[in-house]
Amino acid sequence: MRIVSGTADAHPISGFLASLRLTATTVGSTALPAGRQRAFDGHEIALHLLDSGDACITASGECSIVRAGDLVVLPHGGEHAITAIGDVLLTTARLRIDGGPFGTLLAGALPALLMSCSAADTDPVVAGVLTALRAEQLAARPGSATVQHGLAAVLAAAVIRRWVETTCNPADPEWNLTLRDPHIARAVEAIHAEPGAPWTVAELARLARSSRSAFSEQFRRTVGEPPLGYLARVRMERAKVLLAGGGREGGGGGGYSVGQTAALLGYRSDEAFSRAFRRHAGASPSAWRRAAR
Repeated sequence: MRIVSGTADAHPISGFLASLRLTATTVGSTALPAGRQRAFDGHEIALHLLDSGDACITASGECSIVRAGDLVVLPHGGEHAITAIGDVLLTTARLRIDGGPFGTLLAGALPALLMSCSAADTDPVVAGVLTALRAEQLAARPGSATVQHGLAAVLAAAVIRRWVETTCNPADPEWNLTLRDPHIARAVEAIHAEPGAPWTVAELARLARSSRSAFSEQFRRTVGEPPLGYLARVRMERAKVLLAGGGREGGGGGGYSVGQTAALLGYRSDEAFSRAFRRHAGASPSAWRRAAR
């Protein structure tokens, strides 16, 4: 289910949620007896709803107490754990961002953990969605999984919206810049679409319909690093996928060779690619490829 706003709603929060476009990939329930712990990992957004009981959620070394009715969203996913203080019934959903690279950048601006305490008591939209989700879980009707996925995406969007409304200042020019910058988005999407192209700052600035100097500054403010630094990082992350075999037609095959990967990503020599990869990954491309195989 895509989370989008009405065309007449021009509020920055609406643009933010529309750019994220959340889609739930899994929804499930877990019963945890007192003292038991469940660990989670992965890069997808994690949504946890505590249906009953009290628990501690540990992420990035910090422990937060959650109680029945609380909603927790981890926008970056990552390793975290939930420990039951009493007997706990937990609903967990994993979500991906379908809003393209710009949506991913926006999600990266969110904190590691968002919590909405007793959300159903203060937000009638959340209360209605929670009621519908629990009914779908109990009824097991045809198409129930699809409906649950859509409801989970709405819940995650509601938690993010609540955080934005209570924590951020939409009138702040920098907040608006972070939320909505389609010109920078075009440059980012071009980099992700063709990381091996011989991009220059001037060419990316033309895509963003901006002067070179203005584009460089705006890109740095929006993305958090210079354009060519971001390009280099995208190339290295794509290199890991290619070396591990994730980019081959039909999958498998042990991955591309170092030379093939270097050529696909626009490097003029294997040596230049290897130096860049080692700086980024802390290992040579060949060592990375062997480990992946």
